[in-house]
Amino acid sequence: MEWMLHEGEDMSPLAGLRVLDCTHVMAGAWCSLLLADLGADVIKIEPLGGEITRSGRTAFRAYDFVNRNKRALAIDLATAQGADVVRRLAGDADIFVENYRAGALERMGLGYDDLAKVNPGLIYCSVTGFGRDGPYRDRGGLDLVAQAMSGIMSFTGPPDSEEPVAAGVPLSDLNAGTFGALAILAAVHHRHQTGEGQHVETSLLESALAYTVWESGLYLTTGEVARPRGSRHRLAAPYEALRTGDGHIVVGVNSQRLWKRFCKVLGDSALEDDPLLATPGARVKNRDALQERLEAILVTEPTTTWVERLTAEGIPAGPINDIGEALADPQIRARGMVANVDGREFVRAPMKLSKTPVSVRRGPAEIGAHSREVLGEAGFEDDEIAALLAAGVIGQDPG
Repeated sequence: MEWMLHEGEDMSPLAGLRVLDCTHVMAGAWCSLLLADLGADVIKIEPLGGEITRSGRTAFRAYDFVNRNKRALAIDLATAQGADVVRRLAGDADIFVENYRAGALERMGLGYDDLAKVNPGLIYCSVTGFGRDGPYRDRGGLDLVAQAMSGIMSFTGPPDSEEPVAAGVPLSDLNAGTFGALAILAAVHHRHQTGEGQHVETSLLESALAYTVWESGLYLTTGEVARPRGSRHRLAAPYEALRTGDGHIVVGVNSQRLWKRFCKVLGDSALEDDPLLATPGARVKNRDALQERLEAILVTEPTTTWVERLTAEGIPAGPINDIGEALADPQIRARGMVANVDGREFVRAPMKLSKTPVSVRRGPAEIGAHSREVLGEAGFEDDEIAALLAAGVIGQDPG
C-alpha cells in the first residue's frame, strides 16, 4: 500500500505509490508512463522475450519512448507460477494497469476480482479497445480503428475531401492512456477517504469520441454532420494556415479587434473596409475569397517576417514546424520540455508542479533488468528467485 515519506526522500507528486504495469504497445504504457513521470514506482511486467515494440529495423525503438522511468520485470504469465508471482506482487501494490483484451487476464486469474481478494485497496485500471461490456467487448482495439469509428477520420483532411484521413499522432491511444491516469488519480483520492480500491476503465473508442467536443456538440444541437475543413476553424476566419513567400503561417483572428490589427499589419486598408469581409460571419461565409486576398499579400514576405510583425501586434500566429524544428524551438527548450537521461533525450510530460516537480529519472530498462531486485523487495527469498529463473518463469537482463 502507500508508503510513508520521510524527510529527505523523493518528493515527486506520486512518490510512495507502486504501480504494476501489465501493458503492451501504447495506450496502457502511456497511462503508466504519466504516473512514472509523476514519481510513482512503476514496474513494467512483460514477456520473457520482451514486448513487440522493443523490436525495430532501425535504432529507433517505440518501446523506449513510453517506458522510461520504469523498472523492468520479465514473467511468463502463461504459467501458473508466473501468475502466482504477479498476485503476490499485487498484495503490496497500489495500482495495477493493464490493456489486454477484455477477459484475457481473468482467464489467468489476474482480473480485478482475483487481485482485489489479495489486496482490497488495489486500484485496477483496464484500458481496452471498446470497453469491457457492449457488443464489441471482445474485439481487439487499434488507434486507427478507434479514430475511424469515433468519426474523427470523417472530418479530418483537406476541405471537402472524400478521402478519410487519420490524425498524425495516435490520439486514441494517447487519450485513453491519459484518461486512464486521470481515473486512477481520482480513485487514489477516493481511497484516501474510504480505504477502498476499485476497478476503473476507459477505451480507445470512447477516448476518441470524447475529443469530438465541437463536432458531436454540433450534431447533437443541430443535426449537422461535420465535414473536413483542413486547418480552418469552424467559427472564425482567418483562423487557418496561409501561404507565405517561403512556406506557410498559421493565424488565429477570432475577434473584430484582432481583425482590425491584422489588416493594419498587412497594410491593406481595403480589407477592413470591404463589406464582404466586415464582420466575423461574413469572413466565415466568404473565406475562399478571403484566403485568396490574404495570400496575395502574405506571399510577398517570408514566414518569419510575418510572424514577427503579427505577434508584435498581439495577433496569434506561428510557423508550421517539422518535428526537428519543434524540438529545437527556443520556447520548448526554455520550458525544459526535452530531458536528457542516460545520454538520451526524451520529451517530458507537459505538467509543471511548483512544489513537486515532474522528473525523468531513468531511461527505458532492458528486458528483466530489475527482476531480481523487484522480487527481492517483495519478500521472495534468493532460492525462490533462483528456482523461478531456472524454471523459465521469470527472466533477467544478462547484462
